[in-house]
Amino acid sequence: MPAIELFSFAACPFAQRSRMVLIEKGLDFELVEIDIHDRPAWFRDISPYGKVPVLRHAGRVVYESAIINQYVDETFSAQPLMPADSYGRALARIWMDYCDTRYLPATHKLMADREHPQRRAEAQAKLTEVLRFIEHEGLRRLGDGPYWLGAAPSLVDFHYLPFFERFAVYQELAGAEWPGDCTRLRQWYETAGQRRSFIETRHTLDFHLDQQRRMQERRAAAARPAGN
Repeated sequence: MPAIELFSFAACPFAQRSRMVLIEKGLDFELVEIDIHDRPAWFRDISPYGKVPVLRHAGRVVYESAIINQYVDETFSAQPLMPADSYGRALARIWMDYCDTRYLPATHKLMADREHPQRRAEAQAKLTEVLRFIEHEGLRRLGDGPYWLGAAPSLVDFHYLPFFERFAVYQELAGAEWPGDCTRLRQWYETAGQRRSFIETRHTLDFHLDQQRRMQERRAAAARPAGN
């Protein structure tokens, strides 16, 4: 058994987070791709939620991307991806939480309401509010960058990157708008997007659009009455 295994699904942004962190840390690992729409029975033995990513290190299992990434950073001290001081680490956790509790719900709401003009407009307004909060209360207050917390990349960057990669999907399918005053955020994405870990794990817009189409087909099939 390899020392480090990451169970992943190619289209999963959460798994992408952990793939990037393992690459950034310079660790050798085996990538095990799981079809989350047809999970093998044994997968439940290591993933109680039936989700990816799952990390298996020296026979021990860790799941949930944010927890995996903190475990990896704490276990392998080379190339630290969290600030050395407790306040800096608290700030990092605040902004990772903001991604999960504010930014992602705003993008999901926009995608869910894209066929309803009034609700779509309300969802876009909320997304704009969230992006401006990141710009003005986050990035501009945290320093000159170019990364989220300053001159060096951190877990925060890899927490957000997969979902800003998918912003082009929100634009294509839901008319998402990037506020013109979010210049620091755009600079961050352009810089962080040049990391080797991101380049090696990203996908094309066509790939993401095809994944969206497949998801819609699965939902439509699940909604049809049995026998139809």
